[in-house]
Order: sequence, then C-alpha cells, then structure tokens
Amino acid sequence: MQKADKDIKQEVENVGIVFERCGFPPMPGRVLGYLLMAEPPHRSFDEIVDFLQASKSAISNALKFLEMQGLVIYITFSGDRKRYFKLNFEQWLSIVNRPQIVRMLRETLDQILAKRSDQYPEFNRSVEEIRDLYRLIEEELPKIIEKWQASRKKRNLQ
Repeated sequence: MQKADKDIKQEVENVGIVFERCGFPPMPGRVLGYLLMAEPPHRSFDEIVDFLQASKSAISNALKFLEMQGLVIYITFSGDRKRYFKLNFEQWLSIVNRPQIVRMLRETLDQILAKRSDQYPEFNRSVEEIRDLYRLIEEELPKIIEKWQASRKKRNLQ
C-alpha cells in the first residue's frame, strides 16, 4: 500500500470516528468518510467493499442506513449496470436545520430545571448553560440558514 493510500485510509477512519461520535454506527460513518474522500466523488458497491475491507453484508447495511437517512444516493451510467453511490448534500442541510429537535431539547431541559431542587446548584448551572445554548441555536439557526442560502444563490448567479 502506498503512503497516499494509507493517508486516505487514515482520514476515512478519522471521519468515521467523528460520525460515530455524532451517533452513527461505525460502518456508515466510514462509508461517509470514503465518499467524502473519493475522487471521482462516487463509488460502486464493490469499490466501497474493497477499500473498507469489510464484508458485503456490512457495506450493504451501511448503505441502506445512509440511503434511509437520505445522506447517500445512487446513480447509474448508461451502458453500465452497476450502481454508484455518492453523497446527497441537499439532505445534509436538513440535518442541521432541525429546529424542532433543538426546541424539544430546550423545552425538556426547561422542564427538568423546573423540577430540580436547589440542592445541586453547580449541576443545575450546567444544565442551564446547555439549555441557554439550545435557546441561542433555536433563535440563530434560521438566520444562519437564510444567510447561507443567500450566499449560495449569489455564488450560483456569478
């Protein structure tokens, strides 16, 4: 294996770990890492299996999981019977733009704080800080998304 291949494998592993920490199962995280690093930015099922050195079953399950999440889609090419998988960046925005989840978490923390005693003020302050962060995200996220979409439109017009 060449150094460049080792570097790519390590980067894919690093990306996989980040996705794991975000709640993804290990293999889908690694598939996402590979598709982020792939050039061209699409890969066949067999290419994914070969690169990740995983079982066909593990890769199949990972791709099904990612397709169900909308994060990966497949494309085909005329005259080629294979399916090629690539990232679906439109869906990535929906992951970030989930104010209802942020609101539910903030409301839950509000309810918890209302029921907690004052016996553990340091812990309560920590919960309040997280609640306040969620409140800020809840307030600012729509503005951030709007600003990002405007800059995206502006780039596309140029």
